[in-house]
Amino acid sequence: MKLKTGALLLCGCTCALVVDPSPAKAIELSGGVSVGGIQIGADPKLAVSPFAGLLWRREREFLLEVHHMFSILPGERVGAYDRTAVALVYAWKTGKVSLGPSLSVYWMPVCGIAICTRVVGVAPGAHAQTDWYLSEVLGASVSANLDWVGGSSRVLRDNLVAMVTAGPVWRFSGESR
Repeated sequence: MKLKTGALLLCGCTCALVVDPSPAKAIELSGGVSVGGIQIGADPKLAVSPFAGLLWRREREFLLEVHHMFSILPGERVGAYDRTAVALVYAWKTGKVSLGPSLSVYWMPVCGIAICTRVVGVAPGAHAQTDWYLSEVLGASVSANLDWVGGSSRVLRDNLVAMVTAGPVWRFSGESR
């Protein structure tokens, strides 16, 4: 599973170099911890989600970002939801909006109407996020993800997982040569 996530990250970085090989003006690292909900099966669950993003800043407003979020689903039966996204970003001085494909690896308890079980798998999906910076380094982030979990399951009848989280974000920039 981690090999697939690493391969997706490497592919995203390679695509960034192929799409626009000009040197980056700066590299921006952002991170934080979000809290929100994940809807899978008939039961919504709380998600505590540390995240990190790597953004290549250029002269233009459209940028490329690799974003990684690891969600812990606390409770009686703990679960985990690990997602990596490669997103196209529109950025301005005090914020950014990103949208792109994602790949998630999950291991979590799910309850349907009549049955509870643990599901494990890999799911493709879509990722959207917006960050608003209140100062040079501190801001707020809202993230949404929709994944398609294929296969047949008596618990996951609609085959969709939706997650929305919000929390603080910190960013650090560095000049590149």
